[in-house]
Amino acid sequence: MQIQQNIDSKASEKIEAVKSNKEPVLVTNFDTGRLLEDERLLFYSGCERMTLQASQIEKVRSLQEQNDNLQRQLLRCEKDLNQVEDPLTIVAEIEHCKALIARNAGEILNIYNQNQERLNRIAQLQEENLNLQQEISDSKGRFVAEHVIEERSKFAAGFFASKTRYEKNLIELFEINRE
Repeated sequence: MQIQQNIDSKASEKIEAVKSNKEPVLVTNFDTGRLLEDERLLFYSGCERMTLQASQIEKVRSLQEQNDNLQRQLLRCEKDLNQVEDPLTIVAEIEHCKALIARNAGEILNIYNQNQERLNRIAQLQEENLNLQQEISDSKGRFVAEHVIEERSKFAAGFFASKTRYEKNLIELFEINRE
């Protein structure tokens, strides 16, 4: 009971940290190919799905369900392998199941990779928009403080160029987040 409460509290802390920082969660340690303790905790609490879009979650669930069914079928085939006279068809079925499981796992990995690319692009656009907001504010201040017409025109042009890029980034962010 104490262990479960400890796990639940750690999971809650990690979930809040991920939510507050908007940081993507790594699913595996690529050096070893195994889940680290914190990563395992996040995986079993469902944190790796927090950044996925609804359509991606449905696709991942569907592929995982297919893999679960294929694993069950694989076990049935392995049990039947000892009881049949012609094991060749059962061996072919086992290999077919393994190939489908590998394909589904690859599709799931591809979904997570695409999501990571989406999250990286969102972070890049948000960072750029923060810089553009600063540029817009600076351009406004310089425009107001400047009394030479040519210089004012230069600051106004910079303001509108920054404002246009900012709005373009907002549209792209909207498109990226739309499902």
